[in-house]
Formats: sequence, C-alpha cells, structure tokens
Amino acid sequence: MRALCFTVDLDRDVNAPSASPCAAGSLEGGAVGEPRFSSSAEGLGVLSRMLGDLGVEATFFAEGRTLGRVDASLLDGHEVGAHGFDHEDFSLLDGEGIARALSASARAVEEATGSRPVSFRAPYMKAPPALISMLPGMGFEVDSSEYARISPSMIPSELPGGVARIPVPEGEDESGGRIAAYLWPMHEGRRRPGDYLRLASRMEEGALCIATHTWHMVESRASGRMSPGRAEGNARDVEAVLSGLLDMGFEPMPVRAAAGLWRGPRPSPGKI
Repeated sequence: MRALCFTVDLDRDVNAPSASPCAAGSLEGGAVGEPRFSSSAEGLGVLSRMLGDLGVEATFFAEGRTLGRVDASLLDGHEVGAHGFDHEDFSLLDGEGIARALSASARAVEEATGSRPVSFRAPYMKAPPALISMLPGMGFEVDSSEYARISPSMIPSELPGGVARIPVPEGEDESGGRIAAYLWPMHEGRRRPGDYLRLASRMEEGALCIATHTWHMVESRASGRMSPGRAEGNARDVEAVLSGLLDMGFEPMPVRAAAGLWRGPRPSPGKI
C-alpha cells in the first residue's frame, strides 16, 4: 500500500529567524520584520477549498501563534498537529525552553480544535535529540521533522519512546540535482508538478509525505505577494501534484492514520 500524507505547515508569513531563537519574524523587502499572518490565513482558505474538492484529508502542522490568527474552522475534517508556538528554533533551546514551547504549542492546538495533537513537526525541520525524547511524555505519537532518502519502501520507522517517524522524502531529479517533497521550489517557480510525481514513482510501499506552507499559496519568498493570476497558477500546480498522486493509486490520509497502518501492537502498561 502507498499512503499519501499531504502535510501543511500553518505558520507565519514567510517565516525567517530573528535575533531570538524563541520566535521568528516575517521576511519583507529582504529584511526580517514583525510576524504577519495575512498570507497564511488566505492560503489556508485556498487549501481548504482545494482539499475539499479533491476529498483529501491532510495534516496541518499548526504553529500556536498563527493558529490564533486564522479561521480555525477551516481545519475541520483534517488532522491538526503541532509546529511549535512561535516558530522556535528548537536546536538552539535548552531543555526547559524545549519543554515550554512544546507545551504551549500543544495547548494552543487543543484550545483551537478541542483535541490534543498527537503529531509534530519542528520548525526548520530541526529536531534535536532532547526534543525527540520529550515527545512521548507529552502525548505525541508521530514526528515528521526529518528528511529521508526516497526508496521503494518508505514504511514509517520508530523513534525512541515509540514515536513513529514519517519523514519527508528526498532524492535526485533527472539532472542529478537534489529534490525533496517540500513543494516550496514549485511555489517559487523553480519546479514543475511532474518533478514530484517522478520522485513519488520510485516508492512502492509506505507513506509518501508531501509538504508545503499555507502562506506559500499566495506569497513568494523571493518576490513577495503573488498577483491573482500567479496565485491561481500556483494553486493549479499544487492540485496537479495531488491529482497526479491520486491517479497513481496513492491513498490519502493524515500522518496519524498512516503511522497506525504499520505500527505493531503496543504492550499494555506494566507489561514487557
């Protein structure tokens, strides 16, 4: 079986590291300024409509601060995981800082959706061992904070504490250059949908994790807000990737469901 896990980072517009590892700003005019959220909110609407039309249940890795600035009702019918609270760089935080950010992140998701998140993705795809070790104790069951080389078998592995690992695959394109299943180069005009379909064709079983950002539906990191025509073309490209994968026989599901397909039975508490 080949599962399609379409994952979306719901975070602040054009996020960029600021002077503090505890929070990120938004890039504007080549400089990092105060965080803004309008493109993320608009992009969430675009993706919500698209996924509804395609019948795809996705996983949104929601940053706590951004979650409070968008219409959370648009997430109904999808899994909502955690993505930090202020787009922290967890690799630069000490243990106390990691625990504080994880707790705030999970609490924000629960307050917005009514459900405690069980899936996590670290901002910048930086998940130090100290963070991974804390995930089980905070109720997380799935992590998607790493890249892994594409192979015929992409069955989720298990991290310490029993957390399932569903990575974003990467490999080489037809020219030998690196390609990962993050769609951001396509949003920036540097890739086409077929590049991602060719990458996916190398997989025969397991979970294919495709990733993007809400804000990237309507804003480019390189050139700012997209014109209406460019934004429409950008949305068509994302839809072409998803439709192509569905036509290839991939079955869409959130990461928690994909992890459960290959997870063995867990021992009962107190038993070996």
